[in-house]
Amino acid sequence: MNTVIVFGGSGFVGTHLVRELQRKYEKIVIADIKNPGWHEGCVKLENNRVEYVYCDVRNKIDLADYEKNVNCIINLAAVHTSPGYPARDYFEANILGAKNICNYANQVRCNRIIFTSSISVYGPGEDEKHEEHVPMPNIPYGISKIIAEYIHREWYNRSSNTRMLTILRPGVIFGRGEGGNFTRMANALQKGLFVYPGRKDTIKACVYVKDVCNFIIEMTNINKGYSLFNFCYPQKITIEEIVKTFKDTIGYNTPELVLPFKFIVKGTSVLNRLPIKTIRTMGLVPERIEKLIKSTNISSRKLIRSGYKFRYSLKDAIMDWAGECKSKNLY
Repeated sequence: MNTVIVFGGSGFVGTHLVRELQRKYEKIVIADIKNPGWHEGCVKLENNRVEYVYCDVRNKIDLADYEKNVNCIINLAAVHTSPGYPARDYFEANILGAKNICNYANQVRCNRIIFTSSISVYGPGEDEKHEEHVPMPNIPYGISKIIAEYIHREWYNRSSNTRMLTILRPGVIFGRGEGGNFTRMANALQKGLFVYPGRKDTIKACVYVKDVCNFIIEMTNINKGYSLFNFCYPQKITIEEIVKTFKDTIGYNTPELVLPFKFIVKGTSVLNRLPIKTIRTMGLVPERIEKLIKSTNISSRKLIRSGYKFRYSLKDAIMDWAGECKSKNLY
């Protein structure tokens, strides 16, 4: 049976990906510590082509039922929200996860792995980053991701004549179920006021979740070779452009205001002293606010030269997202 195992398949990207994989694979196995079904867009497990198995990638992986049938492994498993976790959590999940998944690929003789890394491996800076740049991550998440890349490459190099490894470094992935910065921006616009922290021209490398899924599925057709791609729109998209596209596409009529960055940081610092959990879930955290004034200026020229064509522009993506949510309240 034609089988693909998606480690981390219950997460945001995995939820969208599993739906699309059903068009190609006879059997999709979701291996995750989280049970699928966390929002209404999830695949329903009564579909006998999709199976969920509990799997903590920090431990040795033993999925004996699939030892002879694994055609491709997709590694989406990660602790990724940053800030949000102790440093140890990123290292344990992302580094041990990479080791255990590669060991499992050896065990079941699977020669194809697709791994989602992150642009955080480049570290901060306004200069444009491409795949040949020396990685200089400065946060635990980025450090854990570059080490995980090296672990996957070591697996590939042990038998490069028969194996396939694709590593993606996506920008901010947005879409239904994301719950991150794009969702928070949309919700702020819907509520009636949007505040820029210090500047409006911050470049944000980003990509719609369905384009990520489409590309991953394309790469499952590759039998051999190594490839590494930054994955984001080729245009230099600023926060101001994202806000404008939300307003033009969905019809938000929201005033915008630029406040000094130091003023916002001090304000959020005071708010975080209050014993109110929703303050952090709303993204009102100084470290997260700080990310909004730092550009992620990432080049996707290599991806474009490979022949990949984005199916969704930023405007198309937001329209599609709104259509799936069937309201102005994006989630």
